[in-house]
Amino acid sequence: MIYETGDFIYEAYGIGGSVPFYTKIMDRVEIGKRSIENIEIDVGILPKDHKGLLGLDILKQHSFIIDLKTLELRT
Repeated sequence: MIYETGDFIYEAYGIGGSVPFYTKIMDRVEIGKRSIENIEIDVGILPKDHKGLLGLDILKQHSFIIDLKTLELRT
């Protein structure tokens, strides 16, 4: 994902300050065996060891279950 002219830049605020991000529509995202099509995602700066973050909005909308004892994500 790359920023394109015309993409609106938002700003997220937290304890450590703020970080800019923009949104994009992805054709498809695969999470485990589940495939989600035409999904809007936020694109921003993450630490180098992060590949991405799943938001609670996506997890709830698609009925994922987080097992905190085993650190597993289930459908």
